[in-house]
Amino acid sequence: MSRIRLIDVAEHAGVSRATASLVLRDSPLVADATRERVRKSMRVLGYVYDRSAAALRNSRSGVVGLVAPALSHPYLTQFVTGAQRVLQSEGVLVLAGVTHDDPGQQLRLITALAERRIDGVVVIPANGSAPEDVVVGAMPIVQLVRRVSGTDSDFVAADNSSGGYQAANHLLRHGARRIDFVGGLPHFSSYAPRLGGVSQALAEADRPAALQHPCEPARAAARRAAAQAITDGADALVCYSDEVAFGALEAAEALGKQIPEDLLVAAFDDVAEARYSSPSLSSVASSGELAGSEAARLLMRRLADPQAAPEQILVPTTLVARASCGCASSSSSESD
Repeated sequence: MSRIRLIDVAEHAGVSRATASLVLRDSPLVADATRERVRKSMRVLGYVYDRSAAALRNSRSGVVGLVAPALSHPYLTQFVTGAQRVLQSEGVLVLAGVTHDDPGQQLRLITALAERRIDGVVVIPANGSAPEDVVVGAMPIVQLVRRVSGTDSDFVAADNSSGGYQAANHLLRHGARRIDFVGGLPHFSSYAPRLGGVSQALAEADRPAALQHPCEPARAAARRAAAQAITDGADALVCYSDEVAFGALEAAEALGKQIPEDLLVAAFDDVAEARYSSPSLSSVASSGELAGSEAARLLMRRLADPQAAPEQILVPTTLVARASCGCASSSSSESD
């Protein structure tokens, strides 16, 4: 009789090989019911864990890297916090590095980590990264928030398309006649899905496609882009980010436009300032900690099963509706 393999156990239990491997290591990432189902399959099939062979296959350092553009931005901090919590629960040492959104610095950091034979990296890629700036050798990489075009590694991000759809639909219900999309740059990985969600909502409502006003996601550039949209006749804006929206609010004030009477505004990220701006800003929210946690879990699955197909996980989004879209309450929301 041939030796029972872990893949046989996984198929018998109806789980992936990676999940079966996590059960063997008594990982807290596996639900109790799944854990018991896998263990029952091991007993039924007579599976015996070959620890000596596993040690040769899985000679790991027990160290992973977390590489991000910055750690001071509140939203980025959420991602790192979520990832670090999961990795530490796995008994993994976490080394963090900051790229300052510089692809060259990013490559140097990831190369240095790979040279030290760490197990893998969760990276929020620097804007403008090329594939060779994030993929170094065979070291497992999970991309978080941003995805570098031309790469095929695991990826976790917010469901930006759904967020754009929610924002545009909500503005339409508040009477928007012309919605423009302001801010961000087309090569940003989240630009197309956010715009795509807006475009879908407008198409379903039989409205013209959103005019685009790309710019760097900074207030000064956003003021100019939003002023152009308002001057050209837009009465509603979906902004690429809250930072862009704050610039749009300043542009509206400079042009003598009242919000929400003359202009409706919604954005993405739901940073703390969105709640306290004047007027309070309607914004698409997603849990940064959940996204970070999912990225860490995805890295652990990748380490357990290096040959598995790449995964993509989209974290749900919810529009938090506040005064800038015409909602009187600052705590109302729309579910994804």
